Amino acid sequence: MVITFPSNTKTIIDEIRTAIGRLIYINVTDSATGCLSCTLDPVNNTSVEPTCSGCGGLYWIVTATDVSVSGHVRWWPFDQQNFQTGGIVWEGDCIVTIEYTSDNLSNVQNANYFTVDSKTMVLDKYLFRGKPSVNRIRIFLKEKE
Repeated sequence: MVITFPSNTKTIIDEIRTAIGRLIYINVTDSATGCLSCTLDPVNNTSVEPTCSGCGGLYWIVTATDVSVSGHVRWWPFDQQNFQTGGIVWEGDCIVTIEYTSDNLSNVQNANYFTVDSKTMVLDKYLFRGKPSVNRIRIFLKEKE
């Protein structure tokens, strides 16, 4: 038996993602500039002045942006109820599937963190999906502690 994929597979998947997708936000570093108030310690890659008022001793002043992407979000079925004094807090991991583009791939690879359903998540791993050519990125995320 020979299985053939329709020629418009990517179009169909994009339509499905548009119908059921939700916005996720990928926090990506735009730039990192050196502090003008202190000097760089090249060994530690931080400031030589740990109490610098300009950078707080980090030397690098980082500017980041949240990039919004539509994705198919699935929370793992083993989300656990974490009983706290203030009530129940749901904890767990999720999988987000987004369109494969060079920009999306770059954002995933360089992400500081992700925001999914108002939860802060960090990258665990990502895989490529699609036949006959790659057309999706499946991102495995863990809740940030």
